[in-house]
Amino acid sequence: MDAYIKKIYDMLYSPIISPYNLLENAKLDNYSYVKYYTNKIGLIAEMQCEIPGEGERVFFYQFDKKDYLQIIYEGTIEKKNVIFSREEAAMSAKEEYYSSKSIIKDVC
Repeated sequence: MDAYIKKIYDMLYSPIISPYNLLENAKLDNYSYVKYYTNKIGLIAEMQCEIPGEGERVFFYQFDKKDYLQIIYEGTIEKKNVIFSREEAAMSAKEEYYSSKSIIKDVC
């Protein structure tokens, strides 16, 4: 039960990863670049890397104004394939928690 609560807490209040953590990726051999720019939501970290067997891919990490990760997607700004969404992860964590509570309730 504590694991569910921690996951919910992390999705609501933890930065998960910071823009500064991503800068280290630029030093890796399979990364072509890591660049940062702003939009109305906050900061975007754009990275291009080589994935063995898949070729070059571009990933975008969207942070809010407090540098909290909100979404990760690949592709282009126009054509996004969402890999992670904080909002969806928080909803999923809450659903898991409530479903586990009903399972425990049924057992007791």
